[in-house]
Amino acid sequence: MKKSSLRAFGIACFVIGLFITFSERFNLPIASSNETGHEEQYTSKIAQLEQQLKDANEQLAQIEQSEQPTNEEATEDAKPAEEKTTEVEKTAAGIVTETLYIYGGLKPAEVAQKLKDLGIIKNSVEMELFLAQPEYATTLQKGQFKLNSSMSIEEIANIITGKSKTE
Repeated sequence: MKKSSLRAFGIACFVIGLFITFSERFNLPIASSNETGHEEQYTSKIAQLEQQLKDANEQLAQIEQSEQPTNEEATEDAKPAEEKTTEVEKTAAGIVTETLYIYGGLKPAEVAQKLKDLGIIKNSVEMELFLAQPEYATTLQKGQFKLNSSMSIEEIANIITGKSKTE
C-alpha cells in the first residue's frame, strides 16, 4: 500500500468526523436513526396536549352546568328591561367606574388590555377584535374617558373613538 493512499484515507476519515461533529452541533439534517425518535416524541406530545384539551373542555362543561340559573334567577331574566336597569342602579356598588387615559400611538390591543386591567371589561380579546373593525381601527381619540363596567363594548368603542359624545 502506498503512503499517499494511506494519507488520503486518513484525511477522508478526519473530514467525515468533522462533518458529523458539526452537523450534530448545528443541527444540520443528516439521515439518521434519530429522526424516527423525534417523530415519536412529537406524536406523543401532540396526543398528550389533545388529552389535556379534552380534559379542560370537560371541566369547562361541568362548570357551566353547575352555574345553570335557578328558578329565581330565570324569573329575574324574564323581567322587562326597565326593571332590570333600576336594579342595576340600585346595585351600583358592583359597577366599576374608572378613567381611561389614551395617548398618541396606543394600539387597539393595548387599549383593550388597559380596559381589562381597570376592570371595565372581562375579555380584552373581544374588545381588541371590535376595535380592529375598519370603522374603529384608525379613529382612537387621545384623552381621558370616564367609563364603567355596565357599558357594552360597542358603547365603550363609540366613546373612545369619538363616534359619540364623551361624558
